[in-house]
Parts: sequence; C-alpha cells; structure tokens
Amino acid sequence: MPTNSNGHFSSEYIISEEVLATIAANAAKDVEGVARLGNRPADLYTTFKIGADASKKVAVTMTDYDIRVHVYIDLVSTAKIQPVCKAVQDAVKQAIQNMTGRVVTRVDVSVTGIADPPEPAALPTMPGELEP
Repeated sequence: MPTNSNGHFSSEYIISEEVLATIAANAAKDVEGVARLGNRPADLYTTFKIGADASKKVAVTMTDYDIRVHVYIDLVSTAKIQPVCKAVQDAVKQAIQNMTGRVVTRVDVSVTGIADPPEPAALPTMPGELEP
C-alpha cells in the first residue's frame, strides 16, 4: 500500500472535492426525512478562495489520509432532527467510503430549514369509471 512522507495511506489516484460532494449530496437526499439540500452560508474560505462556490450544498475538506464533509439540509416538518441527522451522517460516510475506498473521519450535518411534507398526489381517474 503506498504511503506518503508522513507514513499515512496515500493513493495513486486523485478524487476531486466536487465528486465527493456529489456523492455526499446524493446519499443525503436519499435519507427519509430530508426534504432537500439546504443553503450553505458564506464563510471566509469561500469568500476569499478564487473559484469557490458558496452556493454548493456540501463542503468537503480532503487531506492525504482522510475526508471531512459538512452537509447542509432542510428537513420535512414531521421529521425528528437527531435521528435524521444521524442517518445522514451514516449514509454519507458509507457512500463515500464504499465508492472511493478512502476514510471519512467526520461528517457534520447542519439543518438550515424546515419544509412542509409533500402533498400526496391525487389519483388519476380511470376512463370508463362509473360515476354515481
């Protein structure tokens, strides 16, 4: 297994932060109770780094030996915050580790809003259905 000068695991391929953010976003959206990804607040890093986009919903910090992720989500109004956030942490960590083979050491979840639950879709009427 290749190692870097610090003796930590180092791979021969490079995965961009954008790819990791996409994996994390897709994993978070699939968790029950998550309405959508939330808005990420502007911070000093995105303000002064050329090319950084504060509108991204996931922040990824990557080093030679670990990955740290911060996901911003909006919850469904009927969801319980703590179980949903724990499920998002687990889903994001498993998705990234399974797809990349890299270690995820931290997944932070910030709830940025609450959304109304989706309305159930009206059932279409069948043609030829008898009306009373």
